[in-house]
Amino acid sequence: MDPLIAAQIFAILTALGFAAGDTAIRLALRTSTPMTGTLTLALVTLLIYAPIAVATFPLKKIGVQGFLLFVAAGVASPGLAGTLFYMSFRRIGLSRSATIASASPLITVIIAVTILGERPTFLVYFGTLLIMAGVISLAREQRSASRSEARGKSVWYYFIFAVLATLMFAAAAVLRKVGVAIIPSLSMALSLAAAGTLLVVAFWYPFLPPEDRIKISRENVWHFVANGVFASLGHLAFFAALQKGPLSVVAPLVYMTPLFAMAFSWFLFRELERLNLRLVAGALLICAGAALVTMSRG
Repeated sequence: MDPLIAAQIFAILTALGFAAGDTAIRLALRTSTPMTGTLTLALVTLLIYAPIAVATFPLKKIGVQGFLLFVAAGVASPGLAGTLFYMSFRRIGLSRSATIASASPLITVIIAVTILGERPTFLVYFGTLLIMAGVISLAREQRSASRSEARGKSVWYYFIFAVLATLMFAAAAVLRKVGVAIIPSLSMALSLAAAGTLLVVAFWYPFLPPEDRIKISRENVWHFVANGVFASLGHLAFFAALQKGPLSVVAPLVYMTPLFAMAFSWFLFRELERLNLRLVAGALLICAGAALVTMSRG
């Protein structure tokens, strides 16, 4: 199979895995906290992939550079990016935060061009913009979270959190792209990134208010496990995609996640029964953008 086609397939599988994980975490968060999700994702990833990594890839081949790259990637996302994004949507609403975060694929493409020297075609640029427009359209349908906690501070203070989360998402993708060329073992790459995420949890946890700390119960534990499994499979597909093709092609396709998440919500919860023009337009824009990116040959 053409490596570029394989990369595109893996990127779409990444979006499917992330969307399935988002659906599971949504159920878990009814009785728990996002920090619990971040922790369980890292632990499930380590439990699944660390034994495989140790058994199949000699530790002496990791090297300092590869180690630092993947740990830094895990620190950036889901570690810092997830935490900052959560802080943002708690204060300014999910719709505004998701709209800002939708710029991640474009930022990633720009970084891939300026730092990695990639040369995407016009179709990649145009497709990326269509996907961003579709994500923004879908995000506008989400209910905004309560902004009562922002009292006493400028709303722009919390917009910074969303912007920083967006930059962390893009930085993590670039770090992983560089890292897979140094460490070819996907299981080792996943394990090191999960270790980086655990570092963020350990650092951030003492500063969290009691209501945001780790909460595990019989009601949510299996939803968290499901999120960890699906999201880690999504990350595995992401690393495989980065091995096969350029970041500028892979990153936009990964941002089909909101479209798949919307479909899962409809099938599982029978939501979105009242389809409107904005939802249909958002879905069509994402599909059109993805089609253009997959038509690109570089």
